[in-house]
Amino acid sequence: MAKDDKREEAEKLYVRQSMTCPQIAAELGVNDGTVYRWKAEAAAQGETTDWDAQRRAFNMSPRELVSIYSESLKAWVVKIKRNPETLSDPKIADAIVKHISALQKLDNRSQYMGVALDLIKIANQWLAENQPELKARMEPYWESVYQELAKYSTGKGLFE
Repeated sequence: MAKDDKREEAEKLYVRQSMTCPQIAAELGVNDGTVYRWKAEAAAQGETTDWDAQRRAFNMSPRELVSIYSESLKAWVVKIKRNPETLSDPKIADAIVKHISALQKLDNRSQYMGVALDLIKIANQWLAENQPELKARMEPYWESVYQELAKYSTGKGLFE
């Protein structure tokens, strides 16, 4: 695996699987310091590349996502309240209606998604503490489970 590929894989393992830098180093066959350096370099480039910021976003519960979306929509409502003429622009009016519809769909699903994701995190933590060999066997499957849950939460999944 090339250096850039290893760096990309290290980021993925850190963000999506919440692995530690020493665990990643062992997995990829590189020095711990190399992984720490990659992480520091990404952080120096700003929040969009910072591994810790990405990990927080990746692990955000659906309820937190709905909250952020809702706050953004409220900001638009404040702008419209200050200047009701804004709604005379059909693009803005249409966008607001679409965002409200999306928020309603997300909110209904977020209740179930939040519980599902919390359960997975709790199970994974329990396995790490009590059954590390089983946790290791489960690792390849969590990403697929998260992807299916993400599809479900956007209405594109098999569970419709």
